[in-house]
Amino acid sequence: MTAITRKDFHVDCVDGVKVAIREVRPDGPADRVPMILLHGTRIPGLSEFDLNVPNGSLAADLAAKGHVVYILDARGFGRSERPAEMDEPPAPYAKSLARSIEITRDVDAAADHLIAATGQAKVGLLGWGVGGTIVAMYAALWPEKVSHIVPYMMIYGGASGHPEFHIGSKWDDPEHPGRFNKKDFGNYAWNGLELLDRHWNEQIPIADKDAWRDPAMFQAFRQALIDGDPKGAEMDPPMYRSPNGMLEDLYTMAARVETLFSATQVYCKVMIVRGEYDKLSRPADMEAFIDDLVNAEAVVYWNPPDTTHYILLDRPERGRDALLERMDEFLR
Repeated sequence: MTAITRKDFHVDCVDGVKVAIREVRPDGPADRVPMILLHGTRIPGLSEFDLNVPNGSLAADLAAKGHVVYILDARGFGRSERPAEMDEPPAPYAKSLARSIEITRDVDAAADHLIAATGQAKVGLLGWGVGGTIVAMYAALWPEKVSHIVPYMMIYGGASGHPEFHIGSKWDDPEHPGRFNKKDFGNYAWNGLELLDRHWNEQIPIADKDAWRDPAMFQAFRQALIDGDPKGAEMDPPMYRSPNGMLEDLYTMAARVETLFSATQVYCKVMIVRGEYDKLSRPADMEAFIDDLVNAEAVVYWNPPDTTHYILLDRPERGRDALLERMDEFLR
């Protein structure tokens, strides 16, 4: 088994914000494409990519294959610098904090550091949910720095009819239909652990959830959320904070059916991953994304049946092993 080394540090973005990175690398040769892993709308990076349970660390799996991996917490998330507003109660009608276009600065700081640290010319990126949107946006903005992207359960904004994010939903401003509901959701959110409990359980199509997902994985994910926000960990019950910028962008793409960037500007290799039971990412939207990827070096669309939003953390036989095999082939 390949020995793995971890190191935590911060890097400065172009606008002075400090973002947290965990480096995960093999003790031996690391000559494959260096990778950046970016989390989704509400959950910081370690919760999704480096849990200390069997099959709980995509970062370690990639490192064992010879990749140097950076797990990034975007501004306002996890161990990264939080806007001062997040030390005050959420503010209705205020600007949503940490929009996706701002988070591309965080990705860029991580990419520059990773390129310098490894001596490689380009990086690969994997993003979960709106994180997948952001890594694709980044690839369009800085094509000279990106060789591969893996948008995982992403949203593009190319198809209407989203079952949760639509005009008239709770995310929609009742006084101004077609605008994000800043009155109720404010500039950032306090999240309870029940959000994860409910969402993951709803994805699994059998009554015995433990047969699909290791209970230790579930508990490790919950604990990582608590550990990622010391202020929230002091609350009873524990909670954690997340800025609402990615959430407003999700609303924009799904409800307003607007893309945040044009995929025609993506030139690298692209591997799209979508689980059959996922309700965030949808086939029609991914088809629109693929239609726009006219300049991509290669496009792979992996949409396996009988899989959830959490393939990376479900039991190996529930799609995780197959995904790792497909990714390994793609990243070669």
